[in-house]
Amino acid sequence: MAMVELSLFLGYVLPFAPGCPQHTAERALRSAAIEWCERTNGWRSISSFDLTENRQAIVTPEHAVIHKIEEATFDGEPLTPTLFTEAAPDELTGEAETGEPRYLTQVGPNEVSVYPFAPGLLRLSLFLKPREDSLFGTDPDDPLKDAYNVVPDFMLSQHAERLSFGALARLLAMPNQTFTNPQEAQRYRLMFDAACDGTSSASIKGQQRARLRIKPQWL
Repeated sequence: MAMVELSLFLGYVLPFAPGCPQHTAERALRSAAIEWCERTNGWRSISSFDLTENRQAIVTPEHAVIHKIEEATFDGEPLTPTLFTEAAPDELTGEAETGEPRYLTQVGPNEVSVYPFAPGLLRLSLFLKPREDSLFGTDPDDPLKDAYNVVPDFMLSQHAERLSFGALARLLAMPNQTFTNPQEAQRYRLMFDAACDGTSSASIKGQQRARLRIKPQWL
């Protein structure tokens, strides 16, 4: 999926927070994007991995983390989610279970595996969100540029104003700043909440307007 820099959203934010530093606005935009993803499940990714060894699958790009795992299959067969300890892996018991994989376990942040382990094709439907940490020094022309200040391009083309509401709710609520405005911060918070609720309802049906049905999610 193509990514865009959060600096492209600044035109939706800085005119309404005069004097706000760019890096502060970008940080608020990323926090708004994280909240939007958590509330709407709006960033879905389908990933496939050819497993050849245990604990192999790092399932997110560098600039994202898992919010939820919607569904998982191994060689076309659905997997049951379970805690790492409940799968009784041989690292704990000393007795390796063999056979076809039946469970998906999360063995670390953004790292999953199947149990019992066997080589094969793991397919995951994921809901992602941006990372919260930072990575500087990757751009020799701008060493202070945060490489994690990126989001999927659909957020810019479809949700830029909605994300700006969330960023402004945070920025204008900051105390003792030239742009501090608690009343406006509250107004933007209400607008952002409404945008998240509306986006969540729309994303369930999708553009194809599918009939709603109940589907469990896990992890």
